[in-house]
Amino acid sequence: MEKHVLISVSPYVHKYYLNEQYKDLPESIVETLRAKLGVIAEKTNCIISIGFYDNGELFIEEMQQDPMFYDDIGASLEIKKLQQEEAETFKSIKMWYMIYHTPNGMIMRDVLLLQSEKKISSEIIEAVVQKHGEEYRQFVQVLLED
Repeated sequence: MEKHVLISVSPYVHKYYLNEQYKDLPESIVETLRAKLGVIAEKTNCIISIGFYDNGELFIEEMQQDPMFYDDIGASLEIKKLQQEEAETFKSIKMWYMIYHTPNGMIMRDVLLLQSEKKISSEIIEAVVQKHGEEYRQFVQVLLED
């Protein structure tokens, strides 16, 4: 499965990289991620990256340049702590990615819009099928199962 890096922070050059493809991510989220990843990178002496797999799942990974000063246990603990503290942020980022950067994003946007209009599941399914075609019926049904 292919990885797509969203943001990386390096303690070595004291800079961060934001993938140009995802520049539409709200600035407040970018700043939160930059700050939190910067702290982890400094504490553990490694480059920290957050990104997406093709299926929309988030990944967080660390990469060391100097194994002598890399704190692998500390990095794992800090990443787990970040995942707990920012669970809602990560959930929002995943939803943003799924909606704006996956092929079925338009369908998901339509479903969310119809849900915000208080439409029931059967109305949502029929509206999406009418707009996008019968081949999306099962996809929408799976989306609405939760």
